[in-house]
This record gives sequence, structure tokens and C-alpha cells, in this order.
Amino acid sequence: MASCERSLLPIDIIEEICCRIPVEYLTQFKLTCKQWFALLKDKRFIYKYLDLFQEQERFIRIDRIVQIIDPVKGARSSSPIPQEFDNVAQISTMVHCDGLLLCRCKNERSRSYKLAVWNPFLSRVKWIEPMDFYSSNDFYGFGYDNVCRDEYKLLRIFDGEIEDESEIAGSYEPKIQIYDFKSDSWRIVDDTRLDWSIDPPCKGVSVKGNMYWIAHWNNRPEIFIQSFDFSTETFKIVCNLPFECNVLDTAALSSLRGDRLSLLHQSGETMKIEVWITNKLSDEVVSWTKYIDVTSPDLPTLHTDQHLTHPSYFIDKNDNIMVWCEQETEEETDDDVCVSVCMISKDGIVKKQIDAGRCDLCSDNRPFVCGYAYVPSLVPVPE
Repeated sequence: MASCERSLLPIDIIEEICCRIPVEYLTQFKLTCKQWFALLKDKRFIYKYLDLFQEQERFIRIDRIVQIIDPVKGARSSSPIPQEFDNVAQISTMVHCDGLLLCRCKNERSRSYKLAVWNPFLSRVKWIEPMDFYSSNDFYGFGYDNVCRDEYKLLRIFDGEIEDESEIAGSYEPKIQIYDFKSDSWRIVDDTRLDWSIDPPCKGVSVKGNMYWIAHWNNRPEIFIQSFDFSTETFKIVCNLPFECNVLDTAALSSLRGDRLSLLHQSGETMKIEVWITNKLSDEVVSWTKYIDVTSPDLPTLHTDQHLTHPSYFIDKNDNIMVWCEQETEEETDDDVCVSVCMISKDGIVKKQIDAGRCDLCSDNRPFVCGYAYVPSLVPVPE
């Protein structure tokens, strides 16, 4: 189909039309007109569109293909895994920021780790070379300096211990490093030991350019929300958790409406599910309010085994909990795991939105990533 030079519509009308179209259909307009094509590459429009669609979250699943799942509409799309991931045996860590995914990848041949930034929607990948090495014990953050939205940075926290990479196993000095895409380089910002640690199952979340994790003190029992500000390049304790969490409980962190945190908690004894939310993270004092409180005999157990994926979730615009669930099958000899996306309403009604199939725990074909919540975007992978 031939494209025209200019649309008959004013550019502000074109922009308003595009802002009402789901991202999956936007790229079709690149062939319509050069003026439309230019708009979809304009940074101002890209970030305006992204902020308008913060609530349109999806789940991504990666195994033999890349699946983008919209649990609200019960729809999914699929695409090939990027060729850049051909030698990747596993994506063991993923952090989302503005539709970009930071992936820690385990190399299939060398068993060492590599780091990539990937936009699944645009099918673009950039590999990030290490300052020294990457480790399975690393924790990562992904954000930006608030002075300029598209100046992205990465954070690496290394606690000094390497256990599983045989060639470099041992004890090292703890490191905190920042990678700046603008300079394409790493630098050390602090080489002292932290007196707190990130909760290993926690999937950290990036909100408004800053990073947030569930963390605990190394010598005290309190659990709290720890943040990293990419503008000032400093750590800050945000607030304590609003509940006590024992070893049987499940807690998962997510974002809400693009400017708040939400925290899901399931009791290991009663199976009751609560969701707590913060006020705006830009406020001087951040505190929690109970947002959803669900008790029902139909509630699924969100995390049944340490070998299964820790739950990932988000809250849709109707205040339903959309949660990625992995559950072992009932057959004793079956190593398969049933994978599904469930909707849990405020009234405790549980509905399976999408059956995402099965995966074998003992197979080499276990998905690279079984389920992760993110927002598709037109943001280009930083060069």
C-alpha cells in the first residue's frame, strides 16, 4: 500500500486519534502516511502515549515463542524469540521500565550471565557489556534521571558472593554500579556493604524513574520498601510493610496507575488475599491504605512451591486483581505445571481469564520467563 506525504487532517487531530488506539494497532499506521510515521517516532508523543496507557498492562511469557497476554480482554499475541536470544538458556531476572525490559540471561554454552535491554513490542535488543562480570547474586534496577525522561540508567547491586559460576566462584568486594546509556559505560558509586538486603523472590518495580524493592535489615527482622533514586543516585527507605509476613505467606510488589505502589499479600494459613496501596510516591510522607480485602474458599494458592514462579500481578481499572498463577498438577508422577491468568474481584469471585498451557519442571524447555507484568510501548531501546 502506497503511503501519502501528508495527511489531510491537522497534526493535533492525528495525535488525538492515535492516543485512543491500543498500542498493538498503532504500528499499522506507519504505512498510512509519512506524517503519521514521523509522529510514532516523536519522543514527545511516545511518552505522552505511554503515560496515557499506563493502566493497559499485559503479561509476557517467553518459551519457544514470545506471548503477550491481555487478561482483561482475554486476548494474546505471539511472535518469534529474537535471534539475539538464540544461545540463552534462561532469563533469570527481568525489570520493566517504560516498556523496556532489562533481562539477565544465562548463556547456554558458557553458563555465564549476560545483560540485555529489550523492547518486545518493537523486537529490539541491546546487550550491555559488564564492567567485570555478572553474577546470579546480582540485583538490578532500571530507571532514569527526572531531568530527562529518555536518559536511562541501570543499577547493579552485587553482595560479594558467587556460588554457582565455577570459573569465578568465591568472595569479592561488594559493589554498587551504575550504567549510563548516554556514556555507554559503568561506574562504581559505592563499594561499601549495605546493612540491608533485597528479598530474593521480590520482583522490584520501577515507578516514575525510580526503583523499589521489598527489603529487610541484615540484623533486624523488620521488612520495608527500599528505593533507589536515579536522579540523586541515592538509596532511601520509603516505608515499612503494613503487615507482618511469615515464611508461609506470599508478598508481591507492583505499581498502580503509574505513580503509586501496590502490595499483594496472601496469608499462608487462611489463604486470605489483601492488596495495599500507597499514596503518590512524590508525596513527602508515603504510607499504606488497604485497597482490596478478599476472603473466599475459591481463592487460589498463589505460590505453592519455591521452584515455581513467584506471582506477578496488576490491578485493572475495575479494581480486579489480575494475577499470573503456576500450580502443580495433582498427578503424583506428573512434573507439569499448569499456567494460567486469574481474575480475582473485590467480591472474591475467581475467574480463569486465560489458560496459558503447561510447562515441565524437569525439562530443558521450561520457559525463559513464565509470567511477568509490563506495559508495551513505542519507546526505542537506548543506543
